[in-house]
Amino acid sequence: MKDDLLKIDLHVHSAYSEDAKGLPKEIIKYAIKKGLNGLSITDHNSVKGSLEAMKIKTKDFIIIPGIEISTREGHLIALGIKRDIERGLPVEETIELIVDEGGIPIVPHLFRTGTGLKRKNLDRIKDKVPAIEVFNSCSMSRSNRAIERIARELGLGGTGGSDAHEPSFVGYGYTTMDNTDLSIDSLLSEIERKRTWGYGEIIPIKTRGKRMIKSVVQFFERGLKRI
Repeated sequence: MKDDLLKIDLHVHSAYSEDAKGLPKEIIKYAIKKGLNGLSITDHNSVKGSLEAMKIKTKDFIIIPGIEISTREGHLIALGIKRDIERGLPVEETIELIVDEGGIPIVPHLFRTGTGLKRKNLDRIKDKVPAIEVFNSCSMSRSNRAIERIARELGLGGTGGSDAHEPSFVGYGYTTMDNTDLSIDSLLSEIERKRTWGYGEIIPIKTRGKRMIKSVVQFFERGLKRI
């Protein structure tokens, strides 16, 4: 990997996600400290955190608007949109709505229990998405490696994200882009052209364990309904 590539965390949650904490201002501060060139706050079914982040003035740092949408079959990330998209719709219909809004659909944490798309779902939409998340800091290393192989097999681009639910873990995963133009349109074009890939390090197992326990508790608090 070249040292001069842009590094952008394309999967971050803020306090606008019910299972996360940290305001956008704090998240951006951590991201800059870690040497990132930008990020996308992709809260669950809400663009509020992303829009708040875009109001914060930063130098040589880009905020790409985004959201993580709960489709009927699993989660999708939408980059480049500034409006909420209805949750609970079929994945194909959700992709159509993302594209209608001028956004780009990306498949995060493929196969994850409860929230990840299954292979049969991916096969149905593989021609409608330019990239899948090949590195997620909250996934096991072997899962990331398996998803990398699938992306290459299907000829798709890759993205990386921390999937951080608290500011201190922002930047553990990131997407690399060989681009010097820090504009939203230019960076989204790189993803559309399948010219990006994901890298990073796994979040400590202790932290992932605590998050898993919290997710189970919240699942029951919601009446056995997933995010």
